[in-house]
Amino acid sequence: MGKLYLAARRGFCNGVRRALECVHSLLTEQPEKVICVYNEIVHNNYVVGNMKKAGVRFIRSLDEVPANGVVVWSAHGVPPELKQQAVEKNLTAVDATCPLVRKLHDLAGRYCAENAAVILIGHAGHPEVTGVLGCGKIYNISQVADCAKLPDFPADQSVAVLTQTTWSMDEITPIIAELQKRYPALEVVSGICYATAERQQAVRDLISEHRIEKLLVIGSPASSNSNRLCEIARNCGITALLIDDPQSLQDMDLGNCGKLGLTAGASAPDILLEQAVDILTKQHNFTLTGE
Repeated sequence: MGKLYLAARRGFCNGVRRALECVHSLLTEQPEKVICVYNEIVHNNYVVGNMKKAGVRFIRSLDEVPANGVVVWSAHGVPPELKQQAVEKNLTAVDATCPLVRKLHDLAGRYCAENAAVILIGHAGHPEVTGVLGCGKIYNISQVADCAKLPDFPADQSVAVLTQTTWSMDEITPIIAELQKRYPALEVVSGICYATAERQQAVRDLISEHRIEKLLVIGSPASSNSNRLCEIARNCGITALLIDDPQSLQDMDLGNCGKLGLTAGASAPDILLEQAVDILTKQHNFTLTGE
C-alpha cells in the first residue's frame, strides 16, 4: 500500500480567485448582459467548461461582443491597444487582470517610456506575454540561445529584463546569467509571483522531505504554471504527470509507486484535487499522509 503526500502550497492563487469572482459577480448582478471573456479567463478546462454552461462566452475578437455584452479581460491581461479598441467601440469592459501581471505591464510601459531596452523572458504566444509585448518595443526571449539574437544596444542605453510571472527560477537563472555577460549593467526585475514561487518550492520540499517517486500535477495543458511544476519535478529526477481530468487516474497504473506526490496548479480548483485524492485513496489504495 503506497503513501500519498500533498504539496503544502497548491491550487488557486489570489489572482485566479479574483478573476473568477469577477465573472461570477457579473453573472449574478447583471443577468441581462452577455458576459464575454477575452481569451480563457484562466487556463483550466474544467473552469472554462463550467463558465460556458453558465452562459459565458469566450472570444478572440471584440467584434464578437453583442450590443448587450460586457467584455472581461482575462487574468493574463491584454495589450493596451486592445483596451483602447474597446473604448473606441464604446464597449463596457471589466478588467480581471491579475494585479501582479498589471504591475508587469506598468513596469514594461515605464521602461519603454524611459527609452530603455526592454527584454521579456517568457513563452511567445502566451496571453500574458502577448499583453506585455503590447506595452512598447520589447524583445521576447525564452531560452539561452535567444540571447545571441539580441542587438548590441548603445553603451549609454539602460537595459532591463522582465520575466513572465509563471516561470521558474530554474529556467530563468541561466538566461539572466547569459544576458549579464552581454549587458553588464543589466537591470533584472523578476516578475515571478509569490504564489508561483511558493507552489514550486512546495514541490521541491515534497521531493526532498518525503522522497516521493512520482508527482501528479492537477492542471490543464495550456497552464504555464502547472507545466512548470512538472518540469521542476523532472529536473529533480522523478516522473511527473500533468492531469487535466482526475477521472483519467482510474485506469492509471500506479502499482509500483510507494510514495506518490500530488499538487495542483494555480488555476486548478479544489474540487479536482479532491476528486484525485478520492480516486487515489479508494481505488488505488494509497494512504493520505500528513493531512
